[in-house]
Amino acid sequence: MYLKKAICLLIFISLLQFVFSEDSKSQEFTDEKPQQIELEDLLTETNLDEETLKQELMDEAKLNNDEKNSRNQFENKNLTENENLSENQELSENEENNNQKIIQKIPLSFITEEMLARPEVEKFRRQYLNEKWLKHLYNVLESAMEYRLYVRKSVHDKNLPEILEYLPVVESNYKTSAKSKSGAIGMWQFMANSVYPFLVLDDFVDERLDPWKSTEAALKKLTENYNYFNDWLIAIAAYNCGVGAMNKILRKAEKKDFWYLVDKKLLPQQTADYVPKLIAIADLAINSEYYQINLPNHNEEYEMLINEKNGNFDYIIVEKAYSLKQLAAEMRMDYDTLKKLNPSFVRGMTYPVKKSEIRLPLGMKKSAEDAIAKLIPIDFPFKYTVEKGDSLWSISRKYKVSIQSICDLNDIRENDILRIGKTLYIPAK
Repeated sequence: MYLKKAICLLIFISLLQFVFSEDSKSQEFTDEKPQQIELEDLLTETNLDEETLKQELMDEAKLNNDEKNSRNQFENKNLTENENLSENQELSENEENNNQKIIQKIPLSFITEEMLARPEVEKFRRQYLNEKWLKHLYNVLESAMEYRLYVRKSVHDKNLPEILEYLPVVESNYKTSAKSKSGAIGMWQFMANSVYPFLVLDDFVDERLDPWKSTEAALKKLTENYNYFNDWLIAIAAYNCGVGAMNKILRKAEKKDFWYLVDKKLLPQQTADYVPKLIAIADLAINSEYYQINLPNHNEEYEMLINEKNGNFDYIIVEKAYSLKQLAAEMRMDYDTLKKLNPSFVRGMTYPVKKSEIRLPLGMKKSAEDAIAKLIPIDFPFKYTVEKGDSLWSISRKYKVSIQSICDLNDIRENDILRIGKTLYIPAK
């Protein structure tokens, strides 16, 4: 009990000493005096000698000081933990913000945000965000990988708008053998009357079926459209409805602007839908992360693509009719593989007299040349030896085929003079 009193008095004395420490010397002297008096009182009350009492007071003061230090450490620890927690939360928020910054919309060359917000585009965007149509779009883009990469590289090499990679989705779902009700054929849907001068079409060859040649032809045609109209949306629309038809429409319009033509309903409905559909599909495919959907982009495969001349394939040139099936057998390769690389040979054989280029898997040129050397060219069943008085017209009437088809097959012109004894190959009806 006496010890507690001593401690309390000592604490009280310490507080008084702290408060009045800045006072004058006379005040300090006055403060020390009560301290001396209290110490004498404590000696009397506790029955302890002076040295023992001082030691007790010093030990108690040390214990109080340790408790104070411990409390301060605890408070500092809590403060540090709170600061760390605050820092972690801030870092987490920054990381989340950074992640949000990564998934930014990728701009589509000349396509503005205003165009993307058009109701005509939004209609097709909503359609393809539907589960059924999204799955369809995924399958189209996935199955067309080898052709898409070729188109992408060709578009890039020619500095054309990247959305053109997705035009075959609109045209044919990237089907190389697609045929429309109107007669358009191939991945890029060329009509027979629109192939010249871009592609070859005759009784032996239909290059509309060749995805590589038709891609080059389509991009060339689109470039010509752009150079003519100086507007990409109108150029793409003209690919659908034709340059002649677009010229007639523009003559009636007050403005040469695609969206104006749409708003004024001056375009055929198919053409009015054609461009917005392309924009919507390209936007979803290029910005699939932004829309949080799963669509294949094949960026890794694209980085590995070598798409220079003769880069992906080997080629051989022949000047007689050879069967692709016999060539594949002699090379010991799958016929379907060779046919897939040469889909334009619609009769499964090369030209009887004109030069033909056969596309081969890379590294198989020597094998093909050795195989051709062993094959016997096809003795074409339809051939005619020119006699005195013959003309292309009379021969075409005799076999009921067109003059042009005879010229194409024999690499001659309509006004060429026929030499007596010359052999002409006659196409099948």
